[in-house]
Amino acid sequence: MSRRRDAALAIAVLVPVAAAAVLLGTPMTPEPVFVGVARALALEIALSVRASAVRRLWARRTVGTASVAVAVVGSSLGVVVFGPASLLAVAPGLSTYLLLLAAVEFRSRGRGESRP
Repeated sequence: MSRRRDAALAIAVLVPVAAAAVLLGTPMTPEPVFVGVARALALEIALSVRASAVRRLWARRTVGTASVAVAVVGSSLGVVVFGPASLLAVAPGLSTYLLLLAAVEFRSRGRGESRP
């Protein structure tokens, strides 16, 4: 899977989650933001241990599509169970992931590596 496709999938979840947070008037508090950022970083570290296996899995289009569906449904359920503050964990987590993708892309370009 390309970084561009990874970013598109993350944005496909981030946009409705951020819109829901705004529409629900979710008050901004630091705790869920911290949780979202920490979870995103922890997940990336955990997945990097088996990077080649993760890349093979993510290469399947069905996995990407299913992950977006699960994330949107899971975020909706999070609002029902935990309240709108749960969106403040999801949105910063996705934003952190997008920033990591951008950092990796810029680093690759600086080294002259090309990856779609």
